[in-house]
Amino acid sequence: MIAPLVSLCAAAVAAVFCGKLLRQWRERRRPHALAWSFSLGLFAVASLAAGAGMALGWSPVVFAVYWFTGGLIVVPFLAAGQLMLMDPRRMLIWWTLGGLFAVWALAALLLSQFDAAALAAADAAHTIPTGKDVFGEGQLGYELLGFANYTAAVVVIGTVWSALRTRRWQILLIALGVLIAGASFVFIRAGIPAGFSASLAAGVTAMYAGFVAAGKPSRRTAS
Repeated sequence: MIAPLVSLCAAAVAAVFCGKLLRQWRERRRPHALAWSFSLGLFAVASLAAGAGMALGWSPVVFAVYWFTGGLIVVPFLAAGQLMLMDPRRMLIWWTLGGLFAVWALAALLLSQFDAAALAAADAAHTIPTGKDVFGEGQLGYELLGFANYTAAVVVIGTVWSALRTRRWQILLIALGVLIAGASFVFIRAGIPAGFSASLAAGVTAMYAGFVAAGKPSRRTAS
């Protein structure tokens, strides 16, 4: 099966970039690098869970790990990193907000009911089930995706605003990466799981390039 292998490759890409950003944080102690490293680590875990689900079967635990790391909390922590880049003095506030949402999302998953038939159907098709099919509309485990989508918009708008304000156009790559990664869920709805993982890897790569560019001092600052 190609799709699980593509998911493993996406996980490897995210893990490598996660390690590079973590090393950057250790050397320079910039809070946004730590937040973004954590986000890419979440992408890696989500990709591993997706590959495991397609190859070994979708249990409620595997889907919960995939949905929690890839669907719910990764984008809020990307937003936290963007806020830390623009306002590092309030990094404790941004970390606290991200942590509170993570706890809220975890509690929502624990209280949600998983549709066994939807998971079995995904097993039979060797694909990735959607949150709407597994949870159904109205359950908090699915409805929280709307908040994640909202924070994705915050990341994109905040990145564009930061680029305009500082004239560092390279960091628009972060916005592009978020858009590409967000579009990956289109492939799930289309029944193309390999496209989901490939799109996620492409989005992570673009985001990492933007993270590196954002971490470099601008010419205006240097002068």
